[in-house]
Amino acid sequence: MKPKILLCLALVLSGGLPGCSTTPRHSVGSRQWGPANNGLQMSLSVLTTGNRENPEFEVAFRNVGKQDVCLDLGLMLDNGRVQLPDKIHLNLLDGSGRNRELDFSDRMHPGVAGRLDDYVVPLRAGSTYTLGLRLDQFWSPSTKEFELKLTPGRYEISAQFQEDRAETRNLIFVWKGKLQSNIAEIVE
Repeated sequence: MKPKILLCLALVLSGGLPGCSTTPRHSVGSRQWGPANNGLQMSLSVLTTGNRENPEFEVAFRNVGKQDVCLDLGLMLDNGRVQLPDKIHLNLLDGSGRNRELDFSDRMHPGVAGRLDDYVVPLRAGSTYTLGLRLDQFWSPSTKEFELKLTPGRYEISAQFQEDRAETRNLIFVWKGKLQSNIAEIVE
């Protein structure tokens, strides 16, 4: 290799370039998982980003069963260029005991004026699929809060996924069931 390429590679591997790091934001082995249901488990991890009002999460699905499955996580627009995992919901419990159920809502795509596709993800036995999400992508239908901002305090958060229609869609058999993640803590 040329010396310039070696130097760049060494900088990246050592974390010497701004914004570059070989350290993952979360280790799959250290995830906490919810109970298994029909061969699948779900996990929610709060990421350390420094954005206290609008925390970021990783929601992961793990196939602990012996069969490959497909999950329908929601909708896709623009031939898959926009993916809306609207079957993922959050429960947010604040320090005063107030619980809010939160639904996914992408404000960049509030309406649909074209084709809709299922957001189907194949998940082989032993595999994990992970999504990055933020609190500002969710809203509370019961309280009509569209822009949730966390105030200082302690919160508990968990995720749910539910698919009621097990059927073949576009020649793909879709997993049916309900998943509950672990409960994660946010301290502001």
